[in-house]
Amino acid sequence: VEPKPPPSPTQSLVALDRQQQRLVRDYLPVSAALTAYELSFRDWRLGRLSRDELLGRARAYREVVEHSAALVRGDAAAGEMRRAKRLLLGALAARRAALTAFPELGRYRPAWSRSVVKAREALTLMQDLRDRGRLIPLPEDAVS
Repeated sequence: VEPKPPPSPTQSLVALDRQQQRLVRDYLPVSAALTAYELSFRDWRLGRLSRDELLGRARAYREVVEHSAALVRGDAAAGEMRRAKRLLLGALAARRAALTAFPELGRYRPAWSRSVVKAREALTLMQDLRDRGRLIPLPEDAVS
């Protein structure tokens, strides 16, 4: 039995690439600010940063998340990209919920984990679509 060929795209590869590039561009500030936030979180856990300082950094990061969510919501998505957009919005909503719940770690951790899983799912879906169309892969750190 021969393997089934991948389904043909319902939109042009150029349109697919543009949609993905726009979604990634609008999500990218969240990924770019993530390292600084995670370092702050680590420093707080190690006692190098006060709770109030970390709360301030969490609020600032939440503003980045909320801004990106507004941008992603406004992005066009057709075909299978609608699912990727929903996953990205789910990741951003979960990240916002985690940052709002902080410092209550019992609520923070599950929401944060959901945000990571959904972001990875979105990136995997977009990479699969790119592979099918033989497009250049998206950078792995574009969505985190």
